[in-house]
Amino acid sequence: MPPIPYNTLSTEALSEYFPVVIYARYSSQGQREESIEGQLRECRAFAERNGWTIVGEYIDRALSGKTDKRDDFQRMIKDSEKGHFRGVLMYTLDRFARNRYDSAMYKARLKKNGVRVFYAKQSIPDGPEGIILESVLEGYAEYYSENLSRNVRRGMMENALQCKTTGGLCLGYRKAKDDTWEIEPVGAKVVQEIFQLYADGTSATQVIAYCNEKGYKTARGKAFTRNSLHTILRNRKYIGIYEYEDVCVEGGIPAIISTELFDRVQARLKHNYSARAKAKATTDYLLTTKVFCGHCGSPMIGESGTSRHGTTYHYYKCACRKRSANACQKKTEKKEWLEAFVVRTIVEKALTDDNIDEISTNAAALYEKECADTRLLVSLEQSLGDTTTRLKNILDLMEQGIATASTKDRLLELEERKQDLECKIDRERRKKPTLTKERIAHWLMSFRDGDVNDPEHQQRVIDTLLNSVYIYDTDGGGRRFVFTFNLSKNHTATLTLSDISDIVCSGVPEKQISHLGYLLFLLTRRGTRIV
Repeated sequence: MPPIPYNTLSTEALSEYFPVVIYARYSSQGQREESIEGQLRECRAFAERNGWTIVGEYIDRALSGKTDKRDDFQRMIKDSEKGHFRGVLMYTLDRFARNRYDSAMYKARLKKNGVRVFYAKQSIPDGPEGIILESVLEGYAEYYSENLSRNVRRGMMENALQCKTTGGLCLGYRKAKDDTWEIEPVGAKVVQEIFQLYADGTSATQVIAYCNEKGYKTARGKAFTRNSLHTILRNRKYIGIYEYEDVCVEGGIPAIISTELFDRVQARLKHNYSARAKAKATTDYLLTTKVFCGHCGSPMIGESGTSRHGTTYHYYKCACRKRSANACQKKTEKKEWLEAFVVRTIVEKALTDDNIDEISTNAAALYEKECADTRLLVSLEQSLGDTTTRLKNILDLMEQGIATASTKDRLLELEERKQDLECKIDRERRKKPTLTKERIAHWLMSFRDGDVNDPEHQQRVIDTLLNSVYIYDTDGGGRRFVFTFNLSKNHTATLTLSDISDIVCSGVPEKQISHLGYLLFLLTRRGTRIV
């Protein structure tokens, strides 16, 4: 049997030359350009303390961690395939992503490329406990981001109920003093021309060419394209309808064109609109990067096929067999059955009361130890005190009539630094929610109490609790599974699926079970494997 693909190399065991890159990011909400320099400084100091060599830096500015559409982040993931670095160093784990799905997927790609992830200001230990702690922290990072978004949406919804602007303005409008919409005459004239030209039979291409020849610009100051033109032609704001999510108010905005002209344009758009291409249904293969062929060790890849009757089937296939039918004889596995089977096994066999108690105890102790590190907060408070003193000294000099040409600039600089430090101190005090053993246990229990048939719940269970599963074909058409769970050291289990009518567990009475065949579970005490 091939070895389980789990990297157990500790930080201390790394080679003397260990090339790493730094990834830094700040979002546009409440953060500044200077935060990048702070992240880089801490990461460089961390690398120096560990004797690592920094071979590159990747930086994304004013981009949220909720999305993976970040240029330098994607470049880093792609460069990891070249083998030039062995580690990615970040300030904290929420710099990587605030979305658990993206975090799991891209960390799996880095791991496949032999690259580890480290955090300068968060101590995530090696071993299974660290995996659980990292999952908890990622969950809270996503919670923080979603909660912030909810508060922002609440404020925007309140503005919407008053027909105020809630974001960018479209061509022909501007923001009034009371934050409502008002007509901007120059842009409004362009909008009226566009609608009239299109309603009179001018093609979209000709309208675009006309606008660009005249030097007209979109609301963003760019040249017209087919997308920007169709956005204008479909925008109901131009007939005075205010829309934001579920809020719709007729007459909430001053109209630029008549309803009759707008309806003529919509009728022509509908007439000219070509048949849409059939959208390809996307299928999520939940066990990607987690399931392996037991015979050759290759990952099993999600595939689909259509029968002659038009029915589409989804399954997992050995990557080695996918390349060559003669390379490996491992049979394919049905997607829906395999995913449900794996999740039920994790929930029933790994999430026992003893395991939940052990993991929540260890994770809470590790988190309490991390929260006890207040060095950053102390340093920020000291810097704030020093800045306040400097600011007071300058004000005293100015009151005495002692000032130079640069005094004002220095005063403004210190005022800005003081505000920045106060914001950082406030974030540092609020960023770590109280995480107790009971809350962690409740979080783990949510995996056991969830609906095992819900795809979203299945994804959460697999991403967080499953390390890997190997599948072997046995004589007689049966299968044997070897699981490794992210729960505690050496926690493995071997399960055999065969055509017999009994389910046997060590220390448990025999009983009947019927589900796509019959199961033989061979489980003993944790840490012992029965083959």
